[in-house]
Amino acid sequence: MSVYIEPAANISEAWLRTLERVADGGGHAVNVITTVTDPLAPETETIRAALDAVMAVPRKKVRVQPVDTVSGTLFPHEVYADTGLTFSPDMDDDALAKLDASAADLYECYGEMLPILTTDTANQNGTYFGRMVSWPGKTGGGRNQLADRIKHFRSARARNVGQRNLEDIAVGGEADLFDMPEGLQVYAASDLREYGFPCLVHVDLTLYQNRISMAATYRHQYLVTKAYGNLLGLSRLLGFLAQQTGYGVGELMVNATFADAEHSNYTKAGVAELITAANVAQ
Repeated sequence: MSVYIEPAANISEAWLRTLERVADGGGHAVNVITTVTDPLAPETETIRAALDAVMAVPRKKVRVQPVDTVSGTLFPHEVYADTGLTFSPDMDDDALAKLDASAADLYECYGEMLPILTTDTANQNGTYFGRMVSWPGKTGGGRNQLADRIKHFRSARARNVGQRNLEDIAVGGEADLFDMPEGLQVYAASDLREYGFPCLVHVDLTLYQNRISMAATYRHQYLVTKAYGNLLGLSRLLGFLAQQTGYGVGELMVNATFADAEHSNYTKAGVAELITAANVAQ
């Protein structure tokens, strides 16, 4: 049965509510809908600290990575030189050049990093951000889906369009990309892997009331090891798109077709302790 999590104001609360609900339901659930109403709102530091403490302990059964490392697979925040500028159709040429250069530098830098990143066995099939900026994501020089989407959104902004639903981002499989982007490609029917990358299979971008909202679908969401970092990375990606297009930031919705509280990796008692720590810390 589908599980609807009460929308939360920031990613910290959204993550905690989702973990609590799935853990209370036995540790697994299908079609779990998590919504963040203000994706760029400050994190709840005490919730983040409770998770960081768990992620700092090595595990034999699972590869544990810091939250920011997981987040960086979706948007490499530390690589982006944020100018503080936001696109506007009437911005002056110098400001526009600086804004465009910041995005171009991000794409170029990440493209240069890809050959190194893919030497890690976890990245042998590419990375999510790599697939977004250089499809299919194993080397630089591929199709830049983000640049395509930004171009189309800017065109809509210049025409004062405040509502459309034509953008997605591909991140999986070996799907073909078309001249008129319909999303961010991440997954395709030709990809027969049952586990592992890519767990994120689709990202949809919807423009409504002059704000960009994002919906992401995960086929398997690991709620302790990956989910918080995924929310953080998607939020930062959404913020980047808003900054580069001049639209506001809408909501972030994540649909986990299978959500896993990871009792097998952290034990049922260990997950309960994490939830208690996160709640007590508030």
